[in-house]
Amino acid sequence: MNWIAHSLLTFSLFCFAQGLWAQKGYDIKVKLKDYKNDTCILGYRLGDKTYVKDTAIGRNAQGYFEFKKDTLLEKGVYLILTKPSNSYFEFLVPSDEEQTLTLETKDEGGNWVKNLNIKGSKDNMAFVNYLHFLSEQAEKNRNLQSRLQELQKELDEMQGQGPKKAKLQAEKEELEQKMKKLNGEVTAYQEKMIKEQPNYLSTKLILASRQPEVPEAIAGDRLQSYYYFKKHYWDDFDFSDMRLIRTPVFQQKLDFYCDKLTVQEPDSVIASVDFILSNIIKAGDKDMYQFAAAHLLNRYANSKVICMDNVYYHIGSKYYCGAEKPEWVDPEQLEKICENVEDLRYSLCGEKAQDIKLTNIKTGLPVSLYGLKKRFVAVYFWDPSCGNCSKNSKKLVPVYEKWKDKGFEIYGICSKNIDDVDACKKKIKELGMNWINTSDKAYPLALTKKLYNVKVNPFVYLLDQEKNILYKRLDPEQIDQILTRAAEEEAKEKG
Repeated sequence: MNWIAHSLLTFSLFCFAQGLWAQKGYDIKVKLKDYKNDTCILGYRLGDKTYVKDTAIGRNAQGYFEFKKDTLLEKGVYLILTKPSNSYFEFLVPSDEEQTLTLETKDEGGNWVKNLNIKGSKDNMAFVNYLHFLSEQAEKNRNLQSRLQELQKELDEMQGQGPKKAKLQAEKEELEQKMKKLNGEVTAYQEKMIKEQPNYLSTKLILASRQPEVPEAIAGDRLQSYYYFKKHYWDDFDFSDMRLIRTPVFQQKLDFYCDKLTVQEPDSVIASVDFILSNIIKAGDKDMYQFAAAHLLNRYANSKVICMDNVYYHIGSKYYCGAEKPEWVDPEQLEKICENVEDLRYSLCGEKAQDIKLTNIKTGLPVSLYGLKKRFVAVYFWDPSCGNCSKNSKKLVPVYEKWKDKGFEIYGICSKNIDDVDACKKKIKELGMNWINTSDKAYPLALTKKLYNVKVNPFVYLLDQEKNILYKRLDPEQIDQILTRAAEEEAKEKG
């Protein structure tokens, strides 16, 4: 090869490499007509939260704010945020290839979408056209709805029948048909997008947002309708498309499924969690699995619902601390998660409580939790210097007096060492805490708290006759309600 040919080949390869490099980054130009502020912000969605990705201060020579870096944006829904009103509009980053975009619009009373135009992405063109169509349909629907309300008001005020009422009734029916037609037009538009651009992010958002349509044959049956709706809730959702985690849709859908379509008791929620995560695992997208697993773990770690830490334990033990460890979790963080999971092991609702053999403060003799032959036993952890414990104990005393002769006992555990229980004795006498109160040496007390995962006082478990954990973190009013309900059910069975 002569030097000329070699030089030409080298130059061609250089240009080719430059072309590849040019694709490895984002370049988003934004023109906002009549916008006076010199600052514009590029944000992105991740679940239900919004984060700042980039900030442009000042415009270029052509009047555009420009966001440009030699790294690619994660695919999903992004937004342009304006100052100082914080009004914004959204756009899509649907692929690695569609990250050189030009966005132009102007503000109309906080509405940037009406005049939005996006160049450089067919997916965004479809997205904007759909938004414009929805806006037009919504305006038509508002006008129809307004007139419908006026008609209904007139009809409600009219007495008897007559030609005028019949005319108004006919107009009302016509308006209802027009509204139905508008809904049909939206559905038809969506179906056209689904057929023609099935892999567009704009289309995937439509599919993900869809809700099942209950067949007319069962629409009148609430229970059947519920089962059908829940069964088909995820039918149109693509668990393999990681772009959906950077939209609000997936998290909203996930939370609605776990909160509204699932009975709020641990086993039912666990079944729903497993259904979601198993579908994601089957689809094979690691990013979506990471997002969903982390969101669900954090959600049930912070749940205030009684016994929902069963769900946290299940997610942690099955998806984090099993044979296959999640590679995305920092080792120190994973170790902490697994420690928390292990701490819950013996204190889960539905499991048998661990036996306790501590020293009775009054008699000085050991007393076994398992030795209490009562229908219900509350295990009550408290501290004499704790203000909330005193308030709780005051409320618990009348509940105990009410139920103590009806199959209820309290196994109290004062946090002070048995060699230094004067403060415990004083509080017991002061508040009339006439149930079984115990303490012990430092190690038995520490072990008991660990087995029952008690990190704050006061803390109450309610056990059944076999010492299975029914509930925990109860207040006295809830205990009274549970015992009342049990007594009523027992009376019905006898009567």
